[in-house]
Amino acid sequence: MKLHKQLRPLYIVFILGLLLRLALLFLDFSFDVNNHIVWAHDLWSRGFSNFYYVPSSESFASKFPNYPPLSLFIFYFIYPLQSIIYNLTWWLNVTFPIFPSKLVLFIESRSFLAAIFKLPAIAADLGLAVVSYKTAKKMIPKDKKIPVIIACLILFNPAFFYNSSLWGQIDVIPIFFVILSFYFLFYLKRTLLSSIFFVLSILIKPTILVFIPVYVLLFIKSNNFKKIIYAFIITNIIFWISFLPFVNLNYLFAPYVVFVEKILTKQSLPYVTNGAFNFWVLITYFQGIKDTAPFILNISYRAWGYLLFSSCLLLIARNLLKGKKVGVENIFLAAALSGLSAFLFLTKMHERYLMLPLPFLLLASIKNRKLLIWFVYLSLISFLNMYHSWPVPKIEMLFQMINNPFIVRIISIGNLVVLIYLFYGIMAALGKRMTADNSFKT
Repeated sequence: MKLHKQLRPLYIVFILGLLLRLALLFLDFSFDVNNHIVWAHDLWSRGFSNFYYVPSSESFASKFPNYPPLSLFIFYFIYPLQSIIYNLTWWLNVTFPIFPSKLVLFIESRSFLAAIFKLPAIAADLGLAVVSYKTAKKMIPKDKKIPVIIACLILFNPAFFYNSSLWGQIDVIPIFFVILSFYFLFYLKRTLLSSIFFVLSILIKPTILVFIPVYVLLFIKSNNFKKIIYAFIITNIIFWISFLPFVNLNYLFAPYVVFVEKILTKQSLPYVTNGAFNFWVLITYFQGIKDTAPFILNISYRAWGYLLFSSCLLLIARNLLKGKKVGVENIFLAAALSGLSAFLFLTKMHERYLMLPLPFLLLASIKNRKLLIWFVYLSLISFLNMYHSWPVPKIEMLFQMINNPFIVRIISIGNLVVLIYLFYGIMAALGKRMTADNSFKT
């Protein structure tokens, strides 16, 4: 009974977080959801075989499917729900004259189907809040309030509920799985399950690849050779099997070729920036310059992006390798830096990808409260960046403000300043002697 009373605030905030998302569910949906619907329809109508090589029956942002297998499976299993609900409401309408007939027409609409396709991301929002809450409890077990606040900062974060409940994107689903993989690695010591969750996140959206260097480095540091090889084999088997329905296995590496050629390289529009308020906006703004075009020293924008991002990763790795014990909060900060560096320096970045560092930065702030203000700042900028690309509902004054080139450049400079500050923070923290509490040991 006492435990139930202690958890009551948590139940309340989760119910409110769910109600907020349900309130936004039918308001509108973005262009992206049409892709998800069409891919699901095509899977049901023509099957899985050679799916990545056949043009979609309707073309929106992409002529060919370009999402990994697990995303397509999610869309595939969600798609029939509309028909099931429609049949049920039709029976109720015929059986009970009092039943509102207009509801049947609404359930048959594209808007209702789009709302159904938002449900997995909403579930992932709630799941991310749960894992963040549990992580906070592990980091500060004696504090009862902070874990609930951490959950609230996910549940009522405009960057998250705007992306999942209004826009209709699934960016939060792989983020949920990657946070879960870190939780299993640090606190449950279930290294195999951790690696499985990580590969599942990649099989939902390859944006999670930006966290591989930090994750692999820590995974290797914390496990013996046998466990590393075992995890490597199992995760590759899972990766390979996930592609089985979609490709002809003419040779062993066919799934990897499809992943690179049909998913990884086709994931975004081919421009230097795809709406992201990042470093490249300061150079090209939103002029639609292809990232393969030559830049300084006749080297392409894309190559410069890789060079800048790789430099950040090397700096992160150097700091993580300094000591035998690294506080978990600094590992979360390192992951946040990886996500933020990718957003700022890699080309073809979408506005939505500023979400990548947010959960890690929030978890890092549990032990280092000075980071919380930067989490709040980046959350706000993430929301504004998405709103800049898709202003729904349109508030003219807000849209005109963030659509101003000067404001966009100021925000982008601000994002770079935050990155520099966070790098300074991790170097200062890891320069000090680490305590055994909440440390990640080799």
